[in-house]
Amino acid sequence: MIRHYLKLIWNRKRSNLLIMVEIFLSFLVTFAVVTLAINGADNYRRPLGYTWQDVWNVQVDTRAGNLAERDAKTPPELLETARQVMAAIREFPEVVAVGGASCPPYGFSEWNSGADFGKWQLEYGLNLVTDGFGEALGLELTAGRFFNAGDDGAAWVPVVVNERLAREVFGGRNAVGNNVPQEKNRDGSIDPEMRIVGVVRDFRQDGEFATPKNYLFQRHRLDDDERRPADNLLVRLRPGTTAVFEERLVKRLQAVAPDWSFEVKSLVQMRETRFTMVLGPIIAAGVIAGFLLLMVGMGLTGVLWQTVTQRTREIGLRRAKGATARDIRTQIVGELVVMTTVAVAAGLAIAVQFPLLKLTGLISNNVYLLSLVVSAGCIYLLTMACAWYPSRLATTVSPAEALHYE
Repeated sequence: MIRHYLKLIWNRKRSNLLIMVEIFLSFLVTFAVVTLAINGADNYRRPLGYTWQDVWNVQVDTRAGNLAERDAKTPPELLETARQVMAAIREFPEVVAVGGASCPPYGFSEWNSGADFGKWQLEYGLNLVTDGFGEALGLELTAGRFFNAGDDGAAWVPVVVNERLAREVFGGRNAVGNNVPQEKNRDGSIDPEMRIVGVVRDFRQDGEFATPKNYLFQRHRLDDDERRPADNLLVRLRPGTTAVFEERLVKRLQAVAPDWSFEVKSLVQMRETRFTMVLGPIIAAGVIAGFLLLMVGMGLTGVLWQTVTQRTREIGLRRAKGATARDIRTQIVGELVVMTTVAVAAGLAIAVQFPLLKLTGLISNNVYLLSLVVSAGCIYLLTMACAWYPSRLATTVSPAEALHYE
């Protein structure tokens, strides 16, 4: 039967080729949108690694020097002011914990690092954080501890990693007490060793829709003159604290550091902004893809309708030879199913190249495979819906019409 369908399709190859091209392009567009949607949904259900409720981010601008001066030592008075600012925040009874960070959750800044060992590459997100950061965000430790004052005299750099990085580097072994692998610098030297003091369950800085990845927290001492003071202060407040507290907080900080500027945003606000930035393009792409499929569906229905009209004599002769209405519907739908299969197969041949060439980024193979299946299913449903009315129209052709066909 399929061989017969292929012969019929080949006999009308010009018009059928256009139909298959439309289906092919529709599949690719659908696949792109479905992949984004499924990948976002898959990421959303995963653990975030921290709690954003009742947490504010205080963005700090020290206004200390231009970019050319950033490589110089940080002045002692600047470091002292930073310590006073942290101490002033802790004085409020509404504050549960406070910690500094170079990259806050739901922010639009990130820091990536890693090491290249030839065939093996270690990549991870990096964040410089102060003592108290773990408590401020409610990070869940699964091994070891977070940073504290006891790390001040260490000859090595204390770090905390997430479970994903620990598994990649150490497998099933305990990561606490071991060093994070580092490659040599161009001059042959190696940076101070980074020793793991704790492991957290997970940390997705960019929010619920971000793909899980390796992550590392490096301790930022408040007296470290090699680095600037933290640009972001994460403040955990007691439940029920209202926005009225923001004015009191900023006034107190401005009194401690009159030359600095402070901008306060809750993680709730930052989360909403991040969601808008992530979901906006996906929704827009979905709307565009929906209109495209609607246009393709209407066009496909019209082409099939015209095809049925042009095949009046063929269909009428089949009816005269005893073909039932069901047989005619099966023929029309069967031809379209075969054309859809050819077009989808061509689309699949292109889509499978991306994971083979490692161009899919952080999208997992399971998500990619599911997206292919869902996209193919959507295209088949579309073509079946388009074939419904033309196939019913074909069953109304009577043998008498074939005999009077000119």
